[in-house]
Amino acid sequence: MKLPRAAYAIWLSFDKKDWTLIGKDTDSLTYELNPDVETSKNVLGETIVNHSGYQPELAVDTYYARTEDAIYEKILNMAMNRKFDEDSTAAYLLEAVLDEEVRDSDTKTLTGKGWMENVIVIPQSTGGELAGFGLPFNVDPNGGRVEGSVSVTERVPTFTPGSSAAPAALSDSAQTKTSSKSNLS
Repeated sequence: MKLPRAAYAIWLSFDKKDWTLIGKDTDSLTYELNPDVETSKNVLGETIVNHSGYQPELAVDTYYARTEDAIYEKILNMAMNRKFDEDSTAAYLLEAVLDEEVRDSDTKTLTGKGWMENVIVIPQSTGGELAGFGLPFNVDPNGGRVEGSVSVTERVPTFTPGSSAAPAALSDSAQTKTSSKSNLS
């Protein structure tokens, strides 16, 4: 089954309680993964592929200031006061792949897979064209990505971390190395 684009939803929050669904004023929103891939050939004629990970970034180019959005005051404050410190820019991003279009949550509860992570929000400009007061921003991951499940009612998400979300215990060898280091000081 081909999922509709609106089954993929992204929310942003500064407190993990009040979420803003991103994408109201745009017809295209892509979380760019920016993979770091290098290919080369060796003397045997074999192709070597080195994949070094990702540098994800979400550019919300058409965010128009909406006073009812939970993120509005924080982004306005960052942009107008040129704030860039961690306390001002730290936020949480929740991505979900739902079983139906997010708008269907207006009449029923939807479920799906979810991923939450710590992010940094960076306003890009203020103003824009006549369509509205633009406060476009970029979102950059800042660690702590957790997979789980999400339920959505009236476009409001509830995230439940999966069992793999708990930090893994140190292996015996890692515990020994850690203990040895602390005994040296």
